Parts: sequence; structure tokens; C-alpha cells
Amino acid sequence: MKIGIRYIFIIWLVALLVFPKFCVAKKSDLLISNDYNTTYYDSPGVYYSSRTDNKKAIEYFKKALVLKESENDTLGMVSTYESLSHSYQLLKKYRKAISYQILASELKADVLNPKFKRVKQLMSMTGDSLILTRLYYRFGQFLPGKGEKKQATTYFQEALRLAQAMHNDKAIATLTNKLAGEYRDLGKYKLSILRYKESLAAAIRLNDSNLMSSAYLNLGDNYKVQGNLEAGMDHLLKALKIKEAIDDSSQLSFYYIKAGEMAKASRNWKKWKEYVQKAYEVKDFDHCATPIEKAIIYENLGSIARQNHQLEKAFRYFDTAMDISRKINYINGIKVALNSNAQLYRLLGQPSKALRLLLVADSYPTENPFYRIRSNNAKAELYLETGEYKKALRLLTENISSSVSGNYAGEKLKTLQLLYKVNTELANYKEAFRWNDSLRNFENFLRDKDVRTKIASLETKYQSEKNKRVIEMLKAKNEIYDQQIQFAVLFIVGLIVIIIFGVFVTRMSKLKAEYRENQLQQQVLRSQMNPHFIFNALASIQQMIQNQETKAAAFYLGKFASIARLILEYSREESIPLEKELEVLQSYIELEKLRSGNHFEYIINFAHELEIEFIRIPPAAIQPFVENAIKHGLKEKQEGGLLQLSFEDQGDVLEVVIEDNGIGIEQTQNQIGKQHKPMAMAIFEERRRLMQKRYKRQLSVRFLDLNREGKSGTRVIIHLPVL
Repeated sequence: MKIGIRYIFIIWLVALLVFPKFCVAKKSDLLISNDYNTTYYDSPGVYYSSRTDNKKAIEYFKKALVLKESENDTLGMVSTYESLSHSYQLLKKYRKAISYQILASELKADVLNPKFKRVKQLMSMTGDSLILTRLYYRFGQFLPGKGEKKQATTYFQEALRLAQAMHNDKAIATLTNKLAGEYRDLGKYKLSILRYKESLAAAIRLNDSNLMSSAYLNLGDNYKVQGNLEAGMDHLLKALKIKEAIDDSSQLSFYYIKAGEMAKASRNWKKWKEYVQKAYEVKDFDHCATPIEKAIIYENLGSIARQNHQLEKAFRYFDTAMDISRKINYINGIKVALNSNAQLYRLLGQPSKALRLLLVADSYPTENPFYRIRSNNAKAELYLETGEYKKALRLLTENISSSVSGNYAGEKLKTLQLLYKVNTELANYKEAFRWNDSLRNFENFLRDKDVRTKIASLETKYQSEKNKRVIEMLKAKNEIYDQQIQFAVLFIVGLIVIIIFGVFVTRMSKLKAEYRENQLQQQVLRSQMNPHFIFNALASIQQMIQNQETKAAAFYLGKFASIARLILEYSREESIPLEKELEVLQSYIELEKLRSGNHFEYIINFAHELEIEFIRIPPAAIQPFVENAIKHGLKEKQEGGLLQLSFEDQGDVLEVVIEDNGIGIEQTQNQIGKQHKPMAMAIFEERRRLMQKRYKRQLSVRFLDLNREGKSGTRVIIHLPVL
């Protein structure tokens, strides 16, 4: 039966190739009869796509899409949208391709992906060259997360073409750097080096030191991986010189790690450990290391511990690297950590456990061929130890036959070593000798004494120049210091008078500011814990006690004590985490809700990705508006009252929306008088003026009466600076 089906399929395929017009139905419009199923149109679409007749493929994919939409086949629609996107991409109709990918991503719930949000936002803008460049670049960044690195390079290349046409060196430097990284991950090192050189040239034209140091670093790393250690060290030291010259500490640990890996490749174990230790020491400083770079640091620390035969310590470091990689979904970091742990189990004489870890590592997909080659070597080493020589030989043959194996000098060396050992065990002595010759030649190339001497010389020269620069800098500082002393002697009397006067004025201004700030803090405390509020709260508690409602009284008293403690604790701070401000607000609202007899409900909304524990805002900046909403907006509501608070991160500004369904601000002002302003609001206005003056940032407030929108209530929109 299986043979019959196979023959029928072959006959149909031959007929399709020879007589496509007779085997594929024609329908000029998209009003498709239900007699046709989606496969009827998908198959020709795939066929024409394979024949690069993308216009014809699009015609059939659209027909299939109409059927899938009528059947509400979501998964089928996603597949067809992506097929249409790919076909339009091949026709170089990139905006059209992106629009179909957006439709597919919306159905796949990619809308929460921040990269997808940026793509969709740019699609809605006018398509001039600069916006198109940004669109293609952002879309290229989005695709690797979907496992489509090769497609990503197409959009990066198109963005680069537009940037070159505009002579936009900033965009050229960024795009060529990104393209080079993608080519590196795909194992295309010649193209990667070419693009890094273009990025370096653009950075030099811009005189952008950061971009130059990044390009030198990446070029050096590429040369190192290929085994050209002298060129690698030369470029790396150029990158470090630029970093030190501009006194830039951003990603400094990454530079140290790359220097350490260069030393390791040249078998300078001492320098490797020194640079890794430097990277570890600065990793927690601001901007010195990203999470990916921290994972790489722990991977290197584990490798050092393994070399020192400290296997338990190595396990801990590799596990830390694994934890970091999993938290940020860094696939390559996970694969490396699993591979490293497998090597430890091999050293402990547990090959089966080591092999299981390697197979788990293989289950994580990546388009970078390095990890396939490395995994094959690790598995072959295990098979060699367990006597499964043919399995080992099969993996090693795959490695040495790979067109990109020469790009990874360290792994190629290991493959040659294992080929010699495996063929020796299989008594294939002729092959063993052949691989031994290749091994020796390659070892001589990598471990050439002159190359190592040149690398050491380069580093010595770098350190000497660095020390020389320090000496010259100190000498220049001493000369300036001498001149300043001479100048000071000439004008000592005048300077003393000016200094004393300046100190006096500054001190008086500071004392005045401190006094005013302290006065405002006390006013804020008094406005939030005003006697009226305290009296009502205590009266409510007394009433509950008299009515023998002891549990309710205890609960109310606990809430009252909690808010008093929180307000006293946080009001003295210049800024507090949003998480703490929410804690104060929730306690305050709960207390007011209990005091008013539960005549209103409240909702606090914020996005899950909002980092409430890290965002810092001025304390007690929101409470006055919440107080107004409860005491004035919801005062007349005997039931069904609703108070809503929403928080949204807008970069350096936090947007807070406070909304109630009360009587509205206009009616409230008519009742209490337009000239009257609550004490808390008056103090807030003064605080706002002082904060804007101090932080040079706007703190805006808008009031909207919802009666104008056909609803009841008030909406307050506050833009707070994130401190």
C-alpha cells in the first residue's frame, strides 16, 4: 500500500512539472467555491514558490487565504500570511511583505513583543527613506526571535542600501555592524569581516570613538576565532586604547573578556585568568556588563576552575551562567553551559550523563554552525572513550567536511586530534597518519612561537604606551598645578575675599533651601494626616468599639497605623520606588473606603512589564489627587462609586491616570467655589514648582470633566518625571 501511494505521488509530481497548466486549476477571482479545500490552492502556491514564480504563488496563496478566513482557520491563516510575506520579500516588495508578517504576528500574539510594537508603529508613518531605513532595520531585529536570521539579513541589507544612498554614516555604521554580527552567527566570516571593516570606516568618518572601538573589538574577535591571533590581538588592543582614551566604562567587562579569550587562544593562561578576573570585578558597575556578558563571564570562570581541577566550583559557575541565560532566553548561552557541564561529567567518568546533556543542548535551535561543530566534537570524544568508534568517526567526518569548519580554528584543531585517535583505534593506520600530518601542520600554524612572541610583544607595547600616557598625564597635571599656585599667590587676597563671600552666600542659600524644603515636607505630612482625617478615623474606631465590633475596629486601627507609618517613612525621601508609592496609595484608599462605609470600589491597573520596583518618583505626588477624587468626586455617591488608577511607563516620564465616576470637576468647583483650593493641592503646586526648578523636568497635570464625553466623573492625567 505504501509503495502504491509513493508511485501515485511521483506520477502526480511529474505531471505537475510537465503539464502544470492542466494540473493546476485556474480561477481569476478570489470568490472561491466551497467545493475547493485550502490544500487545493496551497499546494500550487508552494510549487510556484519553489519555481521562483512568486507572482503566481501569491495568486494561489491569496485564494487559499480567502478559504481559511471563511473557515476561521487561525493557524492556516498564519501560515498563509507568512508565505505571502516571504513571496513579496523575494519580489523585493518589502513593505507589503512586512504588512503580511504583521497580520501573522497579530494572530500569533506577538503584539506584546516590544520589537514588534516598534515595527507596527513605523509601518503607520509616511514612507520616506529615513523611516523606511528604520522600518527595515527594526523588522530585521524582530525576525531572529522567530528563528529567521537569513531573512533578517535581507532587510538589514535593504536598510543599508537606503542608508548608503542618503550618505547617512551613523546608520551605515550601525547597519554594517549588525549585518556583520548576523553573518558571523551564520558562519560567514569573510562577509562578517568585510561588513565590520565598512562599519569601522563609517565610524572613522563620524569620528565616533564608541563605534570605532566596537568595530575594532569585533574584528579582533573574528580574527581570533579564525586562528589569526596576531591580527586579533592588534585590533583588540586598538579597541582598548580608544576605550581608555575616552574614559568610557560601558561594556568594559566585555572588552576584558575578549582580551582574556585572546590570551587563552594563544595559550597564555596567566593573562587569560587576569583579564577574566578584571571582567568579573567590574561586571556590576553601571553599564559595564549586559546580562549576556555576565553569562559569558561565569562561563569563563567555570572554564578556569575546570582547568584548576576545581570541578565543584566549575559546576557552580556553569549553573550560574545557565540561570542567567535562561532568564533572558539566551539560547547560545544555554547551549554553552550544557556543553560545559557535559565536559565536567566526562571528567568524572559519567559519559552517559554527559551525552544526555549534549543531546539536550542540541534540542535548542540555532543557525550558528559553530555550536553544531562543537557538539559533534564533544559527542565524538565521549564515543571514543566508550569504544563506539564508528559513531565518533561519523560525527568527525561531518565536521571536517563542513564548508565552514575552517572558520573555527580551535574546534578544527580538536576535530583533527580526534580523527587521528579514532582512526588509530579502528586500525585505519593510513588515515590516522594522514590526519596526524594535517594535525601537526595546523598545530604549527596556531601555536607558532613567533606568533605568540608577537602577541606578547604587542601587549607589552600596549602596556608601555599606557604607562607612558599615565606619566605624561601626571606631568601635565603637575605643570598646571604649579601655574595655579603662582597665580594664587598673586591674587591671594582678592581670592580669599571672593571665596569667603561665595561660601557665605552659598551657605545662606543652602540653609534657606533646606528650611523651605523641610517646611514643605512638614506641610505635606500635615496635609495628608490632617486633624479632620485623624478625628474621623479615630471616631470611626471609637464607634466600632462601642458597638463591640472589635475585629473591625482592630482591622481599621491596623490600616490607620500602617498608613501613618508609611507616610512618615517615605515623606523624608527625595524619591521612592513606584512599588512603595502604590503601597501607600492602596493603604490610604482602603482606609477611606472603610471610613465612608464602602460606598465605592477601586481598581489599580499597570502593565506586567512595568518595573515598579525600579521606577522612582517623588513621594506623595499622587495622593492629593486620589484624596480629591474620593472626598469631592465620589462624595455624593452612596453606592456604585468607582475609582480607577492607571500607570504607564513612557520612557523618562510616568503617566498616571486617576478617574472617578463622581459628579465631575465642574460641578465640584461650583459647589465648593472656584476660588477655593484644597490645602493638599496648594502644597502640591508649590512642590511641583520646586521640583521642576531642581530637576529641570516638567511635571504636568490635566483635569478632564467626563460629562463632556457623555459620562460622569473626572479624569486627571499626571506626567511625573522618573528620577
